[in-house]
Amino acid sequence: MKDTLHCTYTILRVPDSQELMICGPVLFEEMSPARLEKVFQKMRIPEKQQPVLQGFYLRLTSFPSPTFYNNLFLTLGNYIFGENQYEIIYNDFYDMDSWYETYVHYSNVEDSRMNIQMIEERYAIESQILDAVANGNESKALNIITKLNGQNLPYRLSSTLRDSKDYAIAFNTLLRKTVEQAGVHPVHIDAHSNQNVKLIEQASSREQCRTVQLQIVRNYCRMVRKHSLRNYSLLTQKIITYISTDLTLDLSLNAMSELLNVNASYLSTLFKREVGIPLTDYVNRERVKQAKKLLLATEFPIKLIAEKCGIPDVYYFSRLFKKRTGYTPKTYREQAIREHGK
Repeated sequence: MKDTLHCTYTILRVPDSQELMICGPVLFEEMSPARLEKVFQKMRIPEKQQPVLQGFYLRLTSFPSPTFYNNLFLTLGNYIFGENQYEIIYNDFYDMDSWYETYVHYSNVEDSRMNIQMIEERYAIESQILDAVANGNESKALNIITKLNGQNLPYRLSSTLRDSKDYAIAFNTLLRKTVEQAGVHPVHIDAHSNQNVKLIEQASSREQCRTVQLQIVRNYCRMVRKHSLRNYSLLTQKIITYISTDLTLDLSLNAMSELLNVNASYLSTLFKREVGIPLTDYVNRERVKQAKKLLLATEFPIKLIAEKCGIPDVYYFSRLFKKRTGYTPKTYREQAIREHGK
């Protein structure tokens, strides 16, 4: 039994709207006054604060496991907003008591028939997850992965935590190749994949490994939705990836055609046919999009934001920004501050 208590909650948001669904806080263990008393003593909580904390924890709903809670929450989100019509912006599972303690030993010859069936089921579930990730279907992938978390995995090492980490790392590799095949350029995948391995290695329990896996699947789905270029030709894919990598570069038609060693007229025609707008318009759109993010998320001066978006002439930047948004950069930031009460 642990000496501290943690609760968790989840926040779901519908993109491009103010709609939120918040679930929690909840617990993953049964609570009792005696249990709380032991924790209070261990943590040396002053007596005058104990009644408030006791009242808080005793009123919380408890779930049998994080997997059960996650599955219920996603089902509710699908029912209210529709499948894959939302994103989870906060989902924090704390490592409470140890879950998933019982694993099947695949070396048991008497259970070989059952083992074969379980292996087949696990591979089938993994394939379903990979298919969902390849299509950027976050809610479907997370719904399916709860089935995988309920699967028994074989012991390979004496340390079940090491087993869980090794499996998570292997699964990350499968996901990495899946999103690459879905049309995401390796430049967007590599750093993210390496960071996933670091997060897995930092996990201190098997439940934390499963929590990290949920976040990994979620991020790969979002990567596909944001960066998948499978519907474009290889040349257009290279152009879009080059633009998204660094907006401060020379992204003019002539510079791009020289970089890719193709005729400028051909490149211009191809890009407009596949993307729907001229290359210059696309570059300007991406620069303004990045400027909007920086205006809201930072206190950088307008001139610095213009430079970070690849437009060193702040006056031209302001004209371009107003043309595409209807506001000057300064007005856009001020209005956002008023609306959000910052």
